[in-house]
Amino acid sequence: MNRFLLAGTAIISILLAGEAVAGGFALREQSTIGQGASFAGVAAGAGGLSSLFWNPAISSEYNEFGFISENNAALVLPNSKSDLGSGNIGKVAVVPAGYMAYGLTDEITLATGFNAPLGLTTDGRDGWAGSPLGDKSAVKTYNFNPTVSYKLSDMISVGVGAQIEFMSVELTNRSAPAGVKFASVEGDDFGFGFTAGVLFEPTDSTDIGIGFRSSVSHTLKGDGFVIPLGFNGDIRAKFKSPEVVTFGIKQQVSDQWAVMGGVEWANWSRFEELRVQRADTGATVGLTPQKWKDSWFFSLGAEYAYSDALTLRAGAAYEKSPVPDATRTVRIPDNDRYWLSLGASYQFSESMRANFAYSHVFIKDGDVAVPATSFKQHLDIVSVGLTHDW
Repeated sequence: MNRFLLAGTAIISILLAGEAVAGGFALREQSTIGQGASFAGVAAGAGGLSSLFWNPAISSEYNEFGFISENNAALVLPNSKSDLGSGNIGKVAVVPAGYMAYGLTDEITLATGFNAPLGLTTDGRDGWAGSPLGDKSAVKTYNFNPTVSYKLSDMISVGVGAQIEFMSVELTNRSAPAGVKFASVEGDDFGFGFTAGVLFEPTDSTDIGIGFRSSVSHTLKGDGFVIPLGFNGDIRAKFKSPEVVTFGIKQQVSDQWAVMGGVEWANWSRFEELRVQRADTGATVGLTPQKWKDSWFFSLGAEYAYSDALTLRAGAAYEKSPVPDATRTVRIPDNDRYWLSLGASYQFSESMRANFAYSHVFIKDGDVAVPATSFKQHLDIVSVGLTHDW
């Protein structure tokens, strides 16, 4: 039975797959405009329409446009290598995000967001020393977020929204050094949650916002096998994403300059363990202790209107990882991060604006106890977006 639990522990740890672009395995790249300033002030609207991801009250700022859309795509170029010869376990990924808003009345604005808040793909070299504990993996989420905002006064707007999320997981483990697959798990599920937020504009030059994204609960169901321990059948695993609270401020200091700041908290401490069970008997296939901590993200940025058409941005951020040293694994070599970002927007016409951003993310070495190894890692992220006033 101990061998069975050990194999199960090895395969399920992938649900926290490697080189995500925010603490833990969250995907922060939901806004090209926001990325250009390291996401400083996004809860106050500094990320354009895509600030909806953090605060649904932001859509009230776009009420007068009638129908407006913003679409973004981030190219994520991760690099994470173990000194035991894993190769680069991080794989290139594209993270899309799209938003639309429509002013229904002078006070009510309807909006939607479609994005991928969690997940990424990792794949180490076949047969490396850590592959029995972490091999190829794919974790994907698709989140649909319809929202409505209401302008209570010239100073205060509120917003709420629903989250409808699909999550899929596929993972395998291979022996070392032969590289033979001995375990595999696949599962998926729909989950539901909500968002809420407030936007406060005490003056024409100051925007202050706070937004909340609830936890989304998933019961992943699918198939799994473990060889040579004899399990081949249906499995299920429960997972709850963390609640996220984001505070942001944007201050216009002159006709050309604005400064932004933000703080974000994510309730990763709710993630104490991950348990996979056999669907037929309810017996535990694997138990992975995590005992994660809450994560924090602190950001500062600035925006400069170079001309009527061109706006430039820059920002820096520090992110405290939720992954403790004691439970870091080859699946999750995550550690604290430092962001440096540049961005720009260019107004091609009265109705169309192109957005660009680049970030380099420095990640502290991820030391792992079993097997004893250290991951050298960093990220480069290039994003493009288009805002269209229809």
